[in-house]
Amino acid sequence: EKGKINKELRRGSIPIDKKIDFHGKSLVEAENQFINTITNSFKEKKRCILFITGKGLRKTVENDNNTPKLFYGKIRNSFLDWIKKPELSKYILSVEKAGLKQGGDGAFYVYLRKNKN
Repeated sequence: EKGKINKELRRGSIPIDKKIDFHGKSLVEAENQFINTITNSFKEKKRCILFITGKGLRKTVENDNNTPKLFYGKIRNSFLDWIKKPELSKYILSVEKAGLKQGGDGAFYVYLRKNKN
């Protein structure tokens, strides 16, 4: 069931119930918004949330031979930890990187469990 959901998420065939964009947010603001969105969406029986973390890709020249190094954004990296929080596992069924149309590397679908209440 989970594999099927992930395939549909990747394909973009599950309607998005809520879209959250973290651009311009601090790490703390983004994390709070993430946790609130997960818990509130579950209460509201919403299932599919698109979080836009941004890629945060910056090229910086670090060394003498001018090789650019790629850095992924803080929020994107932290997001991958937030989704593993034990207190949120009862809400989150599945997480999938968004398709290119929805932001690709800089966005993620979070698919929530069914709220049976």
